[in-house]
Amino acid sequence: MLPKPFATLNRADLEQAPIWEWAPEDSSATENELADESFVYATQYASIPMVDYGQFVVSADITLKEGGVMPGICEVSVAAGELAVVPEVVFMLDRQLTIPAVETNRLLSRYTKTLENYPTGFVLKVLVEGERELRSGSITAGDMKDLVAVGMDMLNALKSLRAK
Repeated sequence: MLPKPFATLNRADLEQAPIWEWAPEDSSATENELADESFVYATQYASIPMVDYGQFVVSADITLKEGGVMPGICEVSVAAGELAVVPEVVFMLDRQLTIPAVETNRLLSRYTKTLENYPTGFVLKVLVEGERELRSGSITAGDMKDLVAVGMDMLNALKSLRAK
């Protein structure tokens, strides 16, 4: 498979190849596009390799607050034997919704017909090399109310400073 922009990945791509890798700048250029770091390419890996350094885009199940599960993407970084997993996207149909985001939560609530629904957890769909259980974890920043409240407090503080 040729490299493709990360933003165009969809559920079918991840069903064909559950592990993608960020393309080096020189390999992502085509005749009509400039090379940049937003391209990924499908790998043949059956599990996430514990390489010296690697950044992978991995298929995942994203758990929502109301208990439903939707397909998604986690970015998995491997460096010096350490592994970090960051949930990036939940798919609503074939639309990528960023995690966390106020708009994502609004759309998920509307789609699932559930008040205040947002991503709360993830399970990778492939194993990490050498492990026997799928990696999973919590998404702690999924509820944007606290973040929005802090933003509103800051905005109100700025308004009061201007009024003086």
